[in-house]
Amino acid sequence: MPPPGLELDRKTLRAMAIAFVLLSAFTIHRLFFATPPGPAVDELVLSGDTMGTTWEVRIAGPGLDEALRARAQDVIETRLAEIDLWFSTWRPDSEVSRFNADRGSEPFDVSSPTAELVAFSIELCKWSGGAFDITVAPLVARWGFGHGAQVGAPPSEAEIEDYLDHTGAEIIHVGRGNPTRGGFLLKADPEVEIDLSAIAPGYAADHVAGGLYELEREDFLVEIGGELYAAGHRSDGKPWRVAIEEPFEDLRKIRQIVELSDQGLATSGDYRAFYVEDGERISHTIDPRTGRPIANGMASATVVAPTATQADGFATALMVLGPEQGLALAEQWKLGAMTLRRTADGGFEEARNGLYPEPITPEEPARP
Repeated sequence: MPPPGLELDRKTLRAMAIAFVLLSAFTIHRLFFATPPGPAVDELVLSGDTMGTTWEVRIAGPGLDEALRARAQDVIETRLAEIDLWFSTWRPDSEVSRFNADRGSEPFDVSSPTAELVAFSIELCKWSGGAFDITVAPLVARWGFGHGAQVGAPPSEAEIEDYLDHTGAEIIHVGRGNPTRGGFLLKADPEVEIDLSAIAPGYAADHVAGGLYELEREDFLVEIGGELYAAGHRSDGKPWRVAIEEPFEDLRKIRQIVELSDQGLATSGDYRAFYVEDGERISHTIDPRTGRPIANGMASATVVAPTATQADGFATALMVLGPEQGLALAEQWKLGAMTLRRTADGGFEEARNGLYPEPITPEEPARP
């Protein structure tokens, strides 16, 4: 069975009423909007802050007036407020926080968006052989990252094994109701907790895109916390251009530019959130199969998919799987993917599949 939403067209995405949390715990991989030399492109640009990160929306096409700006601003802010209430692990009254705090064995009522996102995440866990797992949150915190991060010595082997006893897609069950009744989550293990931050930014971009489609806009670019959805074209009729940066910790340099139209894109990497312990690089990306930070040399993974949701989730899975298995998984689901793995000389070994857009090499200096 293909991933839910893999066949989404513009009409379907326009009707999406899904909303997902942005958490300040996730790593931001900033994607620059690449505007080619020449006359200024006619775009309406909106931006703001939300839940520990930033968002930016560019709208092209006719009717770019202040009335549209006001309507778009209202739609964006309303939807971002919704997803914070549903999915934030930083506020105790969100659905995710209340579900995590619940230690009962009875069905826990949630909204349709929560049920849909958790259901998709469980399927992605299965497709990736456990490389993507939303139940690994307590281990991430134990290694010193994200919400509830613990500072101190790394966990022992015994601790890791104990944490792993309470993780896995099979210990969360999802029930779906009608759109007005939502659905429910059920814990097979009362200790299990979930964290959607590895996939939520992409879902947020799709949700905002759905609101813009409802405003009858066909051409826009949504970027939230580094993940994005590109609809239609720029005002000059060409695809949207997005610049992807090199995975350096201490400077910002554009590596390549890709063109997107009616597609989502997401990058996952360890070059913003990591620390060094006894000479070993400790990544915030935890391999759910071992309970340890990844040690496969991966610096970043970029995925292009029909939706930002798919791109975001699969990018995380590819970081864990590495180039060979990761690109094979992306190929299986007809997704474009590129990986960058560190080399001994401090450079990066690039690999990409045939579905990844042909990149444009930029001529732009690095920025500190």
